[in-house]
Amino acid sequence: MNKEASKIIGFLAIPWLLLALIGPHFMSSLLAFFSLAVLFQLFFRLRNPIYATLFFALLFQWLAINIKIVYGNIVNIPLEEQFSFYQNIYRLYNANTISNIGLICFGIGLYWMTNKKMSHLTVDKMIDPSYSVRKILICYLILTFGFSFLFILKNYIPGLNTILMAFSKLKWGVFLWAYVYANYYKRDLKLLYLVILVEILIGFTGYFSSFKDIIIITFIGMLSVVYQIDTSKLLKFFMLGIVTLMLGLVWTSVKFQFRDYLSGGGGQKVIVSQSDGVNKMISLLEDLTLEDMDDAVDDLLDRISYIEFFSITLDNVPDKIPYQDGDIFTNAVSFYFKPRIFFPNKGIIDDSAHTNKYTMLGLMGGGKASHSIGYMTDAYIDFGPINMFPFLVFLGAIFGYVINLFFNKSKTIFWAVIFIIPFYFLISVYSFNMIKVMGNMITYFVPVYLMRNILYKQFDRYFRNV
Repeated sequence: MNKEASKIIGFLAIPWLLLALIGPHFMSSLLAFFSLAVLFQLFFRLRNPIYATLFFALLFQWLAINIKIVYGNIVNIPLEEQFSFYQNIYRLYNANTISNIGLICFGIGLYWMTNKKMSHLTVDKMIDPSYSVRKILICYLILTFGFSFLFILKNYIPGLNTILMAFSKLKWGVFLWAYVYANYYKRDLKLLYLVILVEILIGFTGYFSSFKDIIIITFIGMLSVVYQIDTSKLLKFFMLGIVTLMLGLVWTSVKFQFRDYLSGGGGQKVIVSQSDGVNKMISLLEDLTLEDMDDAVDDLLDRISYIEFFSITLDNVPDKIPYQDGDIFTNAVSFYFKPRIFFPNKGIIDDSAHTNKYTMLGLMGGGKASHSIGYMTDAYIDFGPINMFPFLVFLGAIFGYVINLFFNKSKTIFWAVIFIIPFYFLISVYSFNMIKVMGNMITYFVPVYLMRNILYKQFDRYFRNV
């Protein structure tokens, strides 16, 4: 039994039950709490950066499934009144139920493959005193600015973007170690917090709201260094959560106007200078009102929650469209092992077209917008409401197996953690189509795994005190 997890589950149980009793969806609330309790028991570990990463990744999936159940209990609004495409009240609850069970299955597969060697690790066993806090931070900054420069070249070198996306994720493993080392040895904390603040400010003025990434890794870092969960630690987590929520609401309030300004109304690209972007953001923030923030609550909930397309798909599959018998998963894997140079007729990934096929909503796509149906929905379309569950155990086991490979084949545990931390971004993906879930994992795993020893030989010495 996980004592720390049991303590938090017990702390949450009474207020959750009270909200469930007075809220409009009692049974769904109990299921949401049960799936959350399972995630806590399986993955909540103090002073374990690997399991902290997996816990937060699955927690984000849980939010995508259940956030409107929680919100509906607080404000007494039933689930069916919170969705714009609402068609069938029972389908919404069915999608929520199936997704919670599916998440548990995925988590079991992931735990099954990682538990033996990783669940009992702590930073006390992982810390190597020969590494320097300041050098790790400096390396993180060099990686951040270096990849920012290289991304400028992606439009001129075909295929560079995929490779850069894979290796750029490694900076988050480096930052996680910087946070852990700084707090473990109580060194360079001011420099660490300055880096976090600058990252948030810079991320807030970018197109894709990247400020949330540094906050998420900071959450993982906090869980990786605390000895026990007490009132003061809960307060720190709560305050950081409030800051994250407020930043999310502010960003949601201004993002449409800000993105339109950055791109000139021409899609997901930036055509103005960073200084102009900063000035525009300041102008938008000065004009922000409490009414805008209030409107942003629903928009933010819609952005996080992602069971609506699943519920609509339940109306169409299998009544109008038959189960696909694994074709979606097979195509998702094979797509990335067919280089376009050898397969010139290989199609393109069009999330909206895939979503329209199974929801029949006729959503806008073609590069102007992207609407994903979600990998859990794809699992249902492929295998149906029963067979999808063992498949999701298998899918979780695939991710766990790949994480195990990095853990076992890395030169040191320091580097194993660097390679594994990016899996937060590969697993917290309830809203991604199966082809992108598998594609992101494959295009990260293959180049990084093949280059892991070269990275160690070339860069490990720069992290050390000597």
